[in-house]
Amino acid sequence: METVSLQRQSSDPAEECTAVRQLILRVNGVLHDVKDEDPQMSLAEYLRSILQLCGTKTMCHEGGCGCCVVVVEYDDLVNPGKRIIKSINSCLFPLGSLLSLKNHQVITVEALGSVKKGLHPIQQRLADYNGSQCGFCSPGFVMQMYGLLKNNATPSSQEVEDNFDGNVCRCTGYRSILDAMQSFEKDSDTRLSGSLLDIEDLKTCPKTKQPCNRSSLDKVVHCNDPAEGTTHMLFSKDGIKWYQPTTLTKLYLLMQEHASEAMKLVHGDTAKGVYKRDGPYKVLIDLKGIPDLYMVTMEPSGLKVSSNISLSSLIGYLKLYSAQSPSYSVIAHHLLKVANGPVRNAGGWAGNLMMKWKHREFVSDVFVAFEVAGAKVTVSDITEVNTYTLMQFLDVNMQGKLLFCVEIPKLAEGEKMSSYKIMPRMQNAHTYVSAGFRAGIRTWGKKQFIESISMVYTGISNNFNHAVATEKYLQGKDITSNVTLQGALTTLDKEIIPDDNDPLLASAKYRKTLAFGLFYKFFLTLLSDGAVSPCNRSARYALERPVSTGKQTFSSKPEEYPLTKPMPKLSAHLQTSGEAQFIEDLLPLPNELFAVFVLSTEGNATLGIIDSTGAMAVPGAAAVLKAKDIPGSNTFMPPPNEVEEIFSSGPLLYAGQPIALCVADSQHHAVQMVEAVKVTYQDQKPPITTLDEAIEKKSFYPSPGKGLLVGDPVDAISKSSCKVEGEIRAGEQYHFHMETQICRCVPTEDGLDVQAASQWLNLTQQAIAGAIGVQVKDINITTKRLGGAYGGKASRANLVACAVAVAATVFRRPVRCLMDLSTNMKAVGKRHGYIFKYKVGFTEDGTLNGIIITYYCDNGSSPNDNEVGESFMFSDNAYKCKNWQLIPVALKTNRAAHTWCRAPGSKPNIFVIETILEHVAKFLSMDPIVVKQKNLYAQGDTTPMGFLLPYCSIQDLYSSQLTKVDVAGRLQAIKKFNTDNLWKKKGLAVVPLKYCMYWSFGYYLCTVSIFASDGSVIVSHGGIESGQGLNTKVAQVCAYMLGISIDYISIKPTTTNNSPNASATGSSITSELNCLGVQKCCEMLRKRMKPVKDKLPPGTPWKDLVAACFKAKVNLTAQDWVWPDPQPRDAPQYNSYGVTVAEAEIDVLTGENQIIQVDILFDCGESMNPDIDIGQVEGAFVMGMGYWLIEKMIYDPKTGAVLNAGTWDYKPPFSKSIPINFNIELLKNAPNPMGVLRSKASGEPPQCMSCVTLFAVKRAIEAAREDIGQNTYFPLHGPATVDVIQTNCLVDYKNFSI
Repeated sequence: METVSLQRQSSDPAEECTAVRQLILRVNGVLHDVKDEDPQMSLAEYLRSILQLCGTKTMCHEGGCGCCVVVVEYDDLVNPGKRIIKSINSCLFPLGSLLSLKNHQVITVEALGSVKKGLHPIQQRLADYNGSQCGFCSPGFVMQMYGLLKNNATPSSQEVEDNFDGNVCRCTGYRSILDAMQSFEKDSDTRLSGSLLDIEDLKTCPKTKQPCNRSSLDKVVHCNDPAEGTTHMLFSKDGIKWYQPTTLTKLYLLMQEHASEAMKLVHGDTAKGVYKRDGPYKVLIDLKGIPDLYMVTMEPSGLKVSSNISLSSLIGYLKLYSAQSPSYSVIAHHLLKVANGPVRNAGGWAGNLMMKWKHREFVSDVFVAFEVAGAKVTVSDITEVNTYTLMQFLDVNMQGKLLFCVEIPKLAEGEKMSSYKIMPRMQNAHTYVSAGFRAGIRTWGKKQFIESISMVYTGISNNFNHAVATEKYLQGKDITSNVTLQGALTTLDKEIIPDDNDPLLASAKYRKTLAFGLFYKFFLTLLSDGAVSPCNRSARYALERPVSTGKQTFSSKPEEYPLTKPMPKLSAHLQTSGEAQFIEDLLPLPNELFAVFVLSTEGNATLGIIDSTGAMAVPGAAAVLKAKDIPGSNTFMPPPNEVEEIFSSGPLLYAGQPIALCVADSQHHAVQMVEAVKVTYQDQKPPITTLDEAIEKKSFYPSPGKGLLVGDPVDAISKSSCKVEGEIRAGEQYHFHMETQICRCVPTEDGLDVQAASQWLNLTQQAIAGAIGVQVKDINITTKRLGGAYGGKASRANLVACAVAVAATVFRRPVRCLMDLSTNMKAVGKRHGYIFKYKVGFTEDGTLNGIIITYYCDNGSSPNDNEVGESFMFSDNAYKCKNWQLIPVALKTNRAAHTWCRAPGSKPNIFVIETILEHVAKFLSMDPIVVKQKNLYAQGDTTPMGFLLPYCSIQDLYSSQLTKVDVAGRLQAIKKFNTDNLWKKKGLAVVPLKYCMYWSFGYYLCTVSIFASDGSVIVSHGGIESGQGLNTKVAQVCAYMLGISIDYISIKPTTTNNSPNASATGSSITSELNCLGVQKCCEMLRKRMKPVKDKLPPGTPWKDLVAACFKAKVNLTAQDWVWPDPQPRDAPQYNSYGVTVAEAEIDVLTGENQIIQVDILFDCGESMNPDIDIGQVEGAFVMGMGYWLIEKMIYDPKTGAVLNAGTWDYKPPFSKSIPINFNIELLKNAPNPMGVLRSKASGEPPQCMSCVTLFAVKRAIEAAREDIGQNTYFPLHGPATVDVIQTNCLVDYKNFSI
């Protein structure tokens, strides 16, 4: 892809150097003058909006997702001839900051390669390993790997795995991505000779169109030093000034000159990812051009580091000098847990400390590591230089002052130091509690005495940094005595008083107990092995995570290729090269407007006045649209659904509800408008923000269904020799599609042309038509691909689509609206949350007699996407019981209306029956694995819904999987491990699966057309490609049925014209049914072509056959309206079966956990494409793991507003969240007679087995509780986050001993 600039550009460096007052930015070897650009503009915005390099994606704008990663290289100011190369988050990096990097170069994914010119090996392998599903995250992964390989051409597998601590992928489950990237590690069998091609090797000469030997990419151009002039002013406009001094003297003079103004010193500027509303600043001074601020020296007293040193560089220096002091390795290890690689590459230690200085609540791990090490910082200005301890620094008036350097002392002889950071997730997360400890020990005989000690904490309260009283208590104490340990803990108990007024924080109880546990860990490390009881030694060590591995086992039929062939998605190469175009990548049309929602901040009130005066004063403002401006119906859910207003007409049902739309000539101006809108509220009432409150207040929607009654469960339970009852909960889950909600509408003479990120074009089409008061025929919707969806873009996509359609209709101009992540998370509902209450009767051997379950489901502010009562076919999972009563209750709360999310209904329903079997087993003191096996269905059994199971294989699958993965042997090993270790525990669990697949509610129009001129084929269908491989499977089926190469086939974008009236893409059936439709189309075509073919010689080429058919007037287009009839008695089309075994390990003291191994056996019939199906299994399972173990929605208890609307506080799984050993087997020799070409679906069923990870963790918790005599049943609600796990272990410091 050629680099494009809307400004004057030149490839001649000499010409650029002669220009007067040019500010040169170099991107992919092309020079751009940015003198007229705002230096505060993010690099990502400049790349996408100005240079139109849209391979770089954006999503979170916090440095938390990795979509926007690019590579930057520049001269090292203090080491002439050396180039610094690093990956950064372009969404955080200011444009102006690049200009102070001497001879810089920005490299984006476009420079690496393209499908037409040739792919870089990273792009090629990521695609070939099936590491790209929706593709939105792929360029970020490619560039992050490129940055690693540019610095280290032969990385180890550990270095490769550590590299991706800042990249999110919601689709793949990471396994395939890691496999692709680990193929570059130095010991890999798949590493290709010379595989790391430099980007220069892939450039093409624009004149000759031949490969260049060298290009402008590898020339160093000495023309982009900071702007000339005595003030080094880069920019001055609208009262904002940006400076780039090159010496300390000039910096001090500038700081003195502007001391009275709002001033900010800029290095990496990553702080705005945390504190987005800091400012506004009138003066910004970029420090990166000052060589004196890059000094690092190893002094006799310690390591002296200047303030321009990034966190990554600091870590490197600490490792380099680790032989000088053991503490340097400790600090380096701790700092590796700060944010992620790209953030550490850009952000510095000084900026981190300044955040702590300005925001005392900021949980700074730099502060903890430096303070416990006894570091001192130097603060300077034009008149003086002063040195402070870290505690003193917090109280220094930094107005007009520079944090100049830090000196990190060496440990004194006899000193030991450790630090700890306990996070919600292993990577890229802020801390619950961090602690650092340093102690000087004097040994006298067998005794060890504390001579000095420092105990530093963050995460307890804003002002608690040192455990002063405990430090004082320990002075001179013998640490080989349990009396000393308990005395210190008792003292610590008195002085640790955690804040408990912030819903975003973990509970005060957890953080306090965690503080005790971290001190205990350090205390034991001070003692020799001989002094510590063997069962307590595990307390000293963190969980060790080796490099992850995985195995994928499947079969295929080469004789049927391309059907059953394991192959990447057809668009994979376009995705990994950044060429796959998403809606936000569409270049703005002339006169296009941009829209941003105004959201309510009250959750149960009446809208008062919307004052748009300030908003309309923003340059480029077009309008603030309100409910009265809607030309049609004010609802984005067409009849017969209940009304859900596009903009509130008065009633406010939840905090985050859209109340207006700001429309302007740019996204930036529209955001400014939103910030200037003033809203008043009336009739505020306390919102219903929890399920418990809704139940208590009987806030219910009308009955969502009759429920299910089979047999007489009340009588069966009452007559059972054993019975239990209980309650279990499952929380919500944000879909976390990497492409947030987006739509563009363009008025035409034919109505509206709409590019919608929607899974359900028919519904969106109806909604838009109703909102603007036209007929459906006037709305033309096109969707090429989605950057993830998972149900979040089914009905909910209508909100943004209708709002944009209204704006486009009002202005008769193109309008687009891209929800930012925060708006998306606040305005749009999530997976439904549940409270389940159950009663169960059973025999003494565990056989189920009767089950009663009440499902309390939170629908939020609307019941439109209700799932409770509609998913009872999953409630039995794989278990037989004669007597059932299932009672659905739909709760009404003041939250955004919840919606379908991958495996809706099925996932929670299966979780509750699995919980019941676990409860039964605990009551009987039996292994749940045995109890589950005893109750499994057999072939020929009948389900509670009255469905016969003629092909049920679950008993055989269950027993074979237990044997295959050696469950019995592993359970014995786990038992021994748990006996030997008091503070680390392991657990193993098994979850089977019976998943009902229904086809009768899916309907799509499929069309196959053959071109007479060359025999090529185009296919259109009604499904939406969102990463699941739909288009690839359709093409495989088409090629197989027609007997041609898949290269002949092109799948066209889905539109309301080529597939009108289609149902939603979802429920795992869309790929199947569109494949079925295309299969039927091909059968029609073959039948029409057969008479002609029979007259031709055998082996006639396809192209000639097509030409002959055309000449014979054969219709070469076939259509099929696929809408399967229901099975008798509304039975499922078929059932999928599976068994998953998971093994977990937990740290009892902290709640940290890891899934050691997962083995999934899944019945996929005869897979149409094993690569795609295994990718679906892995991705679904890991998304489920996130739901059960990590992801937690947090609401303001007073307003109901979403508090964790961003990557800072909402944590989907990362690459080190996945199972360490992740094995997938697709059941062999299992053709599905009721499926399409003998296949079964794979998108959702595997996610329903992901609760096995929670139960494995629960086994480990049970082992910890048994050690303290607590052996009764307890519920483990989802999500079982780190704090929940530790709290359920019932940790009590009084049980701590040496």
